[in-house]
Amino acid sequence: MSLDTRKFEVLRISILSLCNFACVYCAPKEKENHSPKKTHNQYLTPELLNTNLTRLLPHINIKEVHLTGGEPTLHKDLIQLIQIVKQHSIEQIALTSNGNFDKALLEKMKSAGLTRMNFSLDSISQKGFETLSDRKNPVFQILDQIETAQKIGFDIKINSTILRGFNESEILDLLEWAGKRSIPIRFLEFMKMGPLHKEHPLYFYSAEEIRNQIKTRYQIKNYPTPQDSTAQYFVTGEGYIFGMIANHTEPFCEGCNRLRMDSQGRIYGCLSDETSFELPDSSDEIQNTLNQAMLTKKTKFIGSELSMKYIGG
Repeated sequence: MSLDTRKFEVLRISILSLCNFACVYCAPKEKENHSPKKTHNQYLTPELLNTNLTRLLPHINIKEVHLTGGEPTLHKDLIQLIQIVKQHSIEQIALTSNGNFDKALLEKMKSAGLTRMNFSLDSISQKGFETLSDRKNPVFQILDQIETAQKIGFDIKINSTILRGFNESEILDLLEWAGKRSIPIRFLEFMKMGPLHKEHPLYFYSAEEIRNQIKTRYQIKNYPTPQDSTAQYFVTGEGYIFGMIANHTEPFCEGCNRLRMDSQGRIYGCLSDETSFELPDSSDEIQNTLNQAMLTKKTKFIGSELSMKYIGG
């Protein structure tokens, strides 16, 4: 697919940079000051979200808005942000969370218009969870949160980032836990982003290694995968559905239809490019800005020193 035919159709918005975890691949405490460009917590205001959606929608057919962070459930105006997206007649509204929030928020988000939740879950063992998140929260509370979200009717997916030396031994356990609950799980190659940008090769565990490990226990075959999906899906003989998000070894850049927005309202065309653009007032200028953002898209994922918490995990 050429840049001439590619369209922005999914808007991923980092609504705040704050997170209540300090995961080793995103915000390790020993490198918390690694990004001098972003030194304070930033929040997207409801007013700016509404303004930017009003400016963008005449130019883009947005199929989905995905709210990310940081940890988006920490945003004090989260429900209002969801309502604003809903008011712009966007049917698919998703949110990615680490699951560490008040359970009462689930019903509030659903009533506001949220349709899907992606949970980041890198370990189901207490020791592994504490090591990866740098927090001592009981992991069973996170697992219970995921099951509750499923019970009240959210479309659920689990994302597991695999790091060599940390959680590659939990791949089969994660797949079994999700599969037994009929929840699709996506295994992510650790991306060359943020504080561990230079150390990336030390922790990288490839999609092929993940699949090969799964094959030691399960028979797998291809599962129908949407053309614009970031994941390649498979299914086991037991019906467990899992996906591989392999930015590095099996890149999907040519089909990427994502536009990103940070908590200051600036847009990005590509995860591998730190270039950002402010949305202008003029309609003609907005189209030109979107064209410029599209030109930043790469044909191969190369990563960036910008932490995912600023551009949306």
